[in-house]
Amino acid sequence: MDEEKRSNQGYEIIDSRAIGSTEIVIGYNPKAPNPYVCWYCKDGKDYFWGYYTNELAPAQDKLRERSEYEARVFRENHKPPKSRDDHER
Repeated sequence: MDEEKRSNQGYEIIDSRAIGSTEIVIGYNPKAPNPYVCWYCKDGKDYFWGYYTNELAPAQDKLRERSEYEARVFRENHKPPKSRDDHER
């Protein structure tokens, strides 16, 4: 079964990464002045903080950079609490 294609502002979503409740996507529109964009996306339809570029590689770099940052934040916010036995000595 094929997944339905998503788009925003004429850009087809061609790649995405989800970290926790955060999603980061790359869109492509060959007719746009900057045909590639890397957005954050909320709820699968609210796209924001676009990084527009003329080539795919910088959009992929931005996707990787944002994904690494969000993964780090997610890990820091979801660490199990320390037990009383884990105190520093």
